[in-house]
Amino acid sequence: MGTDVPPASRAPLRHAPPTESTVKELYATALTCGIPDCEEPLYRENPATGQRLLNSRIAHIHARSEGGPRWDPGMSKEDNRGFGNLILLCERHAFEIDATPDDYPADVLRAWKTAQVEARSRAQGLSLSDAEAAQAAAVSFSMDDLMERLSAVMPFTPRLRSRQQGLDLASRSCRARSVVRLRSTPADRVGAVLAWKAEHAGPVVTVPEGALRVLVAPMGAGKSEEAERWWSQGLTQAWADADIDIPLWLEAREITSTLVQAVREALGSDPVRTCRVVLDNLDAVSPRRADHLLADARTLVLTWPQVSVLATTRPGAGSVEDNERLPVPPWSPRRGLDLLRTVLGEKQPRFLDRHETQQLLTSPLQVHALANRLRAGGDIHVSTRELLTELAALILQREHPQASQDVWRALPRLAARILDQQGPIKASSFAQQHLIWELEETGLVVHDGGLLRFALPLFEQHFAAQALREGHTLLTSAAAPPSFPHWRYAIAFVVAAAPDEDAEAFMRTLARTNPAAASWVMDEIATAPGDRGRSPGTPPHEAATDGDGQEHVPEVARRLREATQRWLAGFESLASLLAPHDRGRLAPWAVQLGHDWLTIAQARPGVLDEDLVVWDGLASLPQPLTRFRDRTSFPAPFGRLACWERARSRLRPALADRMRQRTLPVPPASPLAAERAWFLARQIMAKGRFSQVGQHILLSDLQPELDVLMTQVANTAWASWQWSPGHKIDSDDVRWLSAHLSHVQGDSLTRPRPAADRMRPPPRYFWQAYSPELTRSITAGVLRDALTGYRDLVELNFPRFGAALGLYSIFPVRAEGVVAMPANESQPATVIYALLPDTSSAPHDQPVVDLSRSDEPDVPAGAFWANLRQDRSSAFRRPGVVHQEALLPYHERQATNLAYRWLAEDLHAVGWLERTVSYSD
Repeated sequence: MGTDVPPASRAPLRHAPPTESTVKELYATALTCGIPDCEEPLYRENPATGQRLLNSRIAHIHARSEGGPRWDPGMSKEDNRGFGNLILLCERHAFEIDATPDDYPADVLRAWKTAQVEARSRAQGLSLSDAEAAQAAAVSFSMDDLMERLSAVMPFTPRLRSRQQGLDLASRSCRARSVVRLRSTPADRVGAVLAWKAEHAGPVVTVPEGALRVLVAPMGAGKSEEAERWWSQGLTQAWADADIDIPLWLEAREITSTLVQAVREALGSDPVRTCRVVLDNLDAVSPRRADHLLADARTLVLTWPQVSVLATTRPGAGSVEDNERLPVPPWSPRRGLDLLRTVLGEKQPRFLDRHETQQLLTSPLQVHALANRLRAGGDIHVSTRELLTELAALILQREHPQASQDVWRALPRLAARILDQQGPIKASSFAQQHLIWELEETGLVVHDGGLLRFALPLFEQHFAAQALREGHTLLTSAAAPPSFPHWRYAIAFVVAAAPDEDAEAFMRTLARTNPAAASWVMDEIATAPGDRGRSPGTPPHEAATDGDGQEHVPEVARRLREATQRWLAGFESLASLLAPHDRGRLAPWAVQLGHDWLTIAQARPGVLDEDLVVWDGLASLPQPLTRFRDRTSFPAPFGRLACWERARSRLRPALADRMRQRTLPVPPASPLAAERAWFLARQIMAKGRFSQVGQHILLSDLQPELDVLMTQVANTAWASWQWSPGHKIDSDDVRWLSAHLSHVQGDSLTRPRPAADRMRPPPRYFWQAYSPELTRSITAGVLRDALTGYRDLVELNFPRFGAALGLYSIFPVRAEGVVAMPANESQPATVIYALLPDTSSAPHDQPVVDLSRSDEPDVPAGAFWANLRQDRSSAFRRPGVVHQEALLPYHERQATNLAYRWLAEDLHAVGWLERTVSYSD
């Protein structure tokens, strides 16, 4: 060893690998002594593997060396290359010498070599046997130490991990994925949500060994969560059985080669043992790439039959065979509500009792988006329209779909087509194939079975609103009776976002087209009941005058009268019953505006020459009024759509009064007309002694009594008669009955329902006089007449409302149910029924009623009832709603009461009744 070596090449002495005979000596030296100041020996291995470690170490040193071998001119070539001239170094010192050779001159290296030689001599003196060396090796280091050293110098492979490390890492990864899916959930609620999901987990999907299965569901349906549960089940099995491989979770977008190669790399070997593989988010790659990965999966499970693969994708991404498909059903609203409560940490918000908002609870994505909205705003009184609008925007922002202008222009047209058709449309009829592919790639549209639909129903309303704004669909078409139930939220979106003047124009169109649609939209976009605030364009509070001092009618009065006329025009023939008319037109108004209060008086015929006249001192006219029918004062309806709300509130009482009295017009042949005629005739003939009236009333007996009453009606402004408590008839009733008799066929009026058939012995309760079979028969007749009467009421009085009224929207209908006869006859029978669409009937066929009878007090179990949903929350009635009530067989107006009750519920739902009405006799 010399000192004439250039500084740049100063490094530890190097040599080719030693012979096998020197391995034991090398091990003894390394075991007993290291480089000075080194904390641990360089080599900790037994003689059987020492040669391999030494070879690896020397090769590593040679590969890292920047200079040639260091030679001592005073030594022979063989001595320079001999084993005795090699200095053993730990990793840290070897790196330091290579990095800073000037800090380690030759005399330092000679001193180290001398120390090593002396230590070697001492170690040789120990005369270790092979057994002693093996024992010392076992005490000095473990397999984990060996793996740690090997992993530092070898390329990484999962096989370098111990099984325990692999299981621990898989468990942490599982929890990490679950937490990441809850990234929008507040940190303080993540633990509670994870606990809820573990507690409410349903059955795990089944994937046989050697098989591929694919979870197919739209955006946000919980596909990855279902796959995670299957994967976790496999992890649990791997913890318990060492012959089962740790399951693999692979993201489709991260696989750059083949699926087989990705599995090999993840396992570190071929998948020869039982192994579960999840291939998540196939829809994140192109359809062609998804097909390739699915083909790889099929090859994988056929090649390695103990492997099972579960993939997840949205519909349309990849070609999935029918036997491979596993659908993910929507959540029940109850389950979604439980999760929402868990995320919020509070009870159910009150607004979620509506059907439309309950549909937001049918997928995890929508539940979490809804929770974010509620936590951000803290407002549980938000309207359904606001929720749908904001959730659609939130989800679109989260998904952030990338698409061409052609796609964004196609989405509103697609929404309009789907709403008009009331369901998915054929892809081939909508656009060319390349545009269909682009629509699928957004994730917003599902292409399945040749049909197109949106991934989430709220997208339909979101993009349909754009279709209205852009003119793809006319407002009159969307608000028409058959279309409105499907377009209603899109219309509400448009009106709510429109400037004040545009909103007024929209309301004029809506009221003329469909007063039910206009009323529902007005309520839906209201910020709070009765609170619309002042619009920026509030008209002057006082009437202006022209140059001659002639006072003009206040603009607010003109707007109010116009809104009233628009509402009435939508009611057609019913209009004259809701507001006073003069020669077929709304009666003229006298108005006075002062101090933000508006006074209106409806003039009698001949009082005013113009429709709207300013009348000074109108508010102070003494009662009773002679020139006006009535007079009302109220805060002037300034503000956005306030005139429309006030006009509706002025018409509501007259409608509610007609509904309460059950006197809306019906055709002469209607069952409701027959019930009303019998009820009035019986009042007139019995005069409080009803037992004297049998099953028939002869017209020859009734007409003289009716003529007397008609004489009094003709000679009085108003008359009424009451012969028994709770029953009163008035002038309108008498006039109606007199006109109706001209339509009666035959010489008598007949009681609408059969007489009792069990009068002997005299029953204790009225309903006991009717046998179970007669009770069932009467109940079926009541339901049939009520359905026919409801249809008559709608078509004659609300022709423009149409399908905006819930029950009418599913006509023609049939009634199915059961009449439950209680074992204890002290209680009346109960009818439980559902109203269902009847596709086999024509619109005006007599409704089919199918009622069975049960002698048990409870509803019998059966598939029919299991398939029906208890849901009265929808403003627009859906099939499957179950009704339960007692219909007493001796009541005379049962069909009338039932038909009016259904109609009252529908009118209340669209805002034309402030509250529903109860009916009884």
